[in-house]
Amino acid sequence: MVFLSLSARILLNVEALNMVESVGNFIRHRRAPIVVPTNTGFILKYVPVLSGESLAHAYQELLADLAVRLGIKVCDNCRAGYFIKHSDDSVLEDWAKKVKDKPEEFEKAVVQNCVVEDIGGFLYAGAQPVKRTSRFQVGYVVPAYDALTTAAVEAQFHVRYAKELKFQSIYNIEVGSAVYVLGFNLDVDGIGILSSIKTSEGVPKEERLKRVELAVKTLGFMLSNSFFGAKRSRFTPAWKVLNAAAVVSHPIPITADPAHTKDYVLTTMKKVESFKKLVSSGTLKFEEDIWVGLYKSKDETLPEVKGVEEVDNIVMLMDKALDKILKMIK
Repeated sequence: MVFLSLSARILLNVEALNMVESVGNFIRHRRAPIVVPTNTGFILKYVPVLSGESLAHAYQELLADLAVRLGIKVCDNCRAGYFIKHSDDSVLEDWAKKVKDKPEEFEKAVVQNCVVEDIGGFLYAGAQPVKRTSRFQVGYVVPAYDALTTAAVEAQFHVRYAKELKFQSIYNIEVGSAVYVLGFNLDVDGIGILSSIKTSEGVPKEERLKRVELAVKTLGFMLSNSFFGAKRSRFTPAWKVLNAAAVVSHPIPITADPAHTKDYVLTTMKKVESFKKLVSSGTLKFEEDIWVGLYKSKDETLPEVKGVEEVDNIVMLMDKALDKILKMIK
């Protein structure tokens, strides 16, 4: 299995990327409870967060947009940014209705006709249910454990004035600022391969390679331009990717450690080295191919780590990762 895992620390100041409700004239930022280790045990904190659903939506929206530009098939709903996918009979397109009672053929038809559902998965809840697990994994973006004292949520006062009516409309919007931790995994081997028959290709090899390239480049595009989250027209945050580590592995998937502390690259490499030793010892041996890349800005000092390929920016990190992925696949 060729597998890509990315972990990053991102500085986001004055962001309203994930709001949850309006109460009167007050619009709340999403919060979540997290348990944080300390020197004396664990403590519970309520902190500003961005949901995994929010990031998944942004990633799939960019997937669809880039796919249309590159001539890769996308279904009508995903093309329009409605990710209800082929979930039940009421939203099936004509080509899907013809095979809705044949699970294997249904999955293959959807994969062939929509790269978003190929990579992002779907669940058809008809008489013959069909489930395709998402090939990418993303969770909540939360403040780094070592920077919790600098994370904050604050309501900002705003007012609009209506000249004709001679009144002011007052409203408050919560904004968050923190060093956030983002994690993203991509099952590269699963792209273009059917879930119902794991050895069966849903699309030809040449098309599959295009989709793998699209998936990795979309991730690079999203991170390098901060194209995720909502409420950006008046609350585009001041942001910067402080550092990011990418791990490409085959055949056993290895994940990058969450970037909650600045030694996450070091702990990731220790895990990689320990795993290589594990699989090369004993009577059951196999060769594990692992590449680790790192981008770090000058804003944070990370421990020096041997065996990591350093690059100058997040775009180059994704480019290097894609190069390694394509070599492993071929």
